Amino acid sequence: MRINRIAVVAAAAATMIGSGAGLALASTSTGQRPAASGTEHFSLMTTQPSASKYVVIASGLFTAGGVDISGSTVDLVRLPAGTFKINHGSAVHVISEKLNPRTCLMNFAATAKFKLEDGTRGYKGISGSGKALISGTAIARRSHGQCNPNASPLVSEQTISATAHVHL
Repeated sequence: MRINRIAVVAAAAATMIGSGAGLALASTSTGQRPAASGTEHFSLMTTQPSASKYVVIASGLFTAGGVDISGSTVDLVRLPAGTFKINHGSAVHVISEKLNPRTCLMNFAATAKFKLEDGTRGYKGISGSGKALISGTAIARRSHGQCNPNASPLVSEQTISATAHVHL
């Protein structure tokens, strides 16, 4: 598990919003929904070492659950009411990185900034930005009796907690 690779993947997921409940905004008689803005909270999680998908739950301006498909700098969030992109670039600030050489337990924490863009259907016109806290725990594989943090871990868990100011 390479900390930088995981942090970038996690950051990509940082703004992922979920699918499930859909967009909780009313439509007007013209079929257009009223403009709205507010704080949105995102919780993402995976147990896959090289995650390309995260489970996402969003709450705040809207509540939904779905998946975030990770990209190197842009993720695609799929929800029942539509999709949008999370542009997280590649700037991740690693806060801490630890490997216990006796137990091979690895922990890391990082932060990343992101922007929301390119919404479809219920998320058409979405914009906003925020910050994510990325954390992960894993057990590294052993190679010749030593912990190998660059090999795929035995097990891992990655979580992202993000907050953004969103305009719809």
